[in-house]
Amino acid sequence: MTTEAPRERLRGPVLVALAVTAPLLLVVGGLVAESVQPPGTYDAVGQTVSTLAGRGATDRWIMATVLAAMGVIYLVVALGLRHVPRPARLLLGVGGVAVVVAALAAQPAHGSSTIHMTATVTGLLAFIAWTVPLAADRGLDPGLRRDSAVALAAMAAALGWLCAQAWTDGTWLGAAERAILLVQTVWPVRVAVASWRGPMGRPWGGAGWTTLALAVLAPVVLVVGLGAAQSAWPGPDPWNQSLSALSGLAATSRWIMAATLGVAAVLHVLVAAGLRPRVPSAAWVLLGTAGVMLLVAALNPQPVGGYSAVHMVAAGLAWLAYSLWPLGLAFSPSAPPWLRRGSATVVVVLAVLVAWFTVQLITGGTWYGSSQRIVMLVQSVWPVVVAAALLTHRPVR
Repeated sequence: MTTEAPRERLRGPVLVALAVTAPLLLVVGGLVAESVQPPGTYDAVGQTVSTLAGRGATDRWIMATVLAAMGVIYLVVALGLRHVPRPARLLLGVGGVAVVVAALAAQPAHGSSTIHMTATVTGLLAFIAWTVPLAADRGLDPGLRRDSAVALAAMAAALGWLCAQAWTDGTWLGAAERAILLVQTVWPVRVAVASWRGPMGRPWGGAGWTTLALAVLAPVVLVVGLGAAQSAWPGPDPWNQSLSALSGLAATSRWIMAATLGVAAVLHVLVAAGLRPRVPSAAWVLLGTAGVMLLVAALNPQPVGGYSAVHMVAAGLAWLAYSLWPLGLAFSPSAPPWLRRGSATVVVVLAVLVAWFTVQLITGGTWYGSSQRIVMLVQSVWPVVVAAALLTHRPVR
């Protein structure tokens, strides 16, 4: 009894952390794998993730390792979930194993691998199908059942788009694949949080889920918008270009990146407002300030051949606020201990990443654009973790 209780208390946060890690791995690993490809040889909008892990890719081990790690994560999550129908857990586990097989059976430099394609299709279908038992089980919380049905519809629509692109040799094949992968990797976070909360017949707080949905949407908008902006400006090396350059007056179709930054900024302001009753004032004020400053930066683009003082100051303040807002939780005595420790760790990680970006900026390093993208990804993912955590705890004041 005494040993089982700590294990049960640990199980929930560990599963949520693993579920959050998977989409983070996918995005960061994808960015790193893309950055090492020779300029002009890979188009993220038109080519698939399998290409980055294939035998024709440069340093293919990066994407192959990411996919294998994700598969193992989902297998562990499937084994650890509680209060979830067994068919759902089984299908999630099958999906995880299929991802590992797809990672190990790489696509050849020319042609296609039957094992890889079979495993890929099996994984895609399993990650869609595991929502069906969740939506159909009348013993589950009505909110989870409704959200499962919505997730099923979203994944089915994304799969339809992917199939249409594949069958017609569409130029948006990579974007369609990434869209369905993002939905499929974000959904387990919702279920892991529900499993952590306890028996799923208990009622859920609608305001908390709205805040979580907005928090999840922000990094999704950022990644999709960034991919679209990079594909619209194929000339320069995108991994050596900042997001400010992609939204600047010199960029092709600059409105894509400007709109992306603006939408992400507004989403974070809304998330800050949703967290207001639940977190210390210092935390939500800093997050809201970060969103406002990012919006100011998006509305004041960099000019051609120069710099905008308003843009630079606003962007700098946004980065500072995004990096410091977790301190409000780290020093809150009423926050859960693991959230305090996690917030302090995130502040340290962001400080290291910002220092890396600064070195790249000052020295003109080749990882300038990549380092900025990784910093912004971590900054946009942490609100998701906080919003998810607060669904299982009383308000943190």
